[in-house]
Amino acid sequence: MGPPMKVLHPFFGPDPDSYNLEGYDSSIEDASDASGRPGIGIVANAILFWVGQQNGKATVAECARAFVMPPAAVVEAVAFHHFMLVTGNLDGPFDEMSIEQDGE
Repeated sequence: MGPPMKVLHPFFGPDPDSYNLEGYDSSIEDASDASGRPGIGIVANAILFWVGQQNGKATVAECARAFVMPPAAVVEAVAFHHFMLVTGNLDGPFDEMSIEQDGE
């Protein structure tokens, strides 16, 4: 795997496939990746599963409430995943944006 992906939303840690706990709350000098924040890939997979449990019908706002995370971070995680996309009024409120699954 290459260097950690740089994400825009501070909700996510630097490594997309990690909980970013290495060195967390320890005396390691360079614990820059030890944020304790989940990687965007882990969150995206959880959202994919959760949307499936909602019969494939969920809004960004509903997902944000369920995961207790900012709606903008939900949009970023959905965009990160290969089998999901955000549809609807993309310039409107988050409850008008739907999360759809696109894949097998």
